[in-house]
Amino acid sequence: MQIVPRDSWEELFRSQGMRNPLPRKRMHDGFNEGWIEFEGDAPGSRKGVISLEFVLQGLISASYHVA
Repeated sequence: MQIVPRDSWEELFRSQGMRNPLPRKRMHDGFNEGWIEFEGDAPGSRKGVISLEFVLQGLISASYHVA
């Protein structure tokens, strides 16, 4: 992870294919300044713990079944 200076966001987002990066810039400002935050769990959401090994086993198994 690395900090991306705000004054480079416009060019970066456009290079990623965004035609209008202003809404994304505002969203990032909201998270960075703390006026957008997530509190609690969304209705119907569930949290659990899954090991890396379990995920990798599923991915490896699925890759053998691809035609």
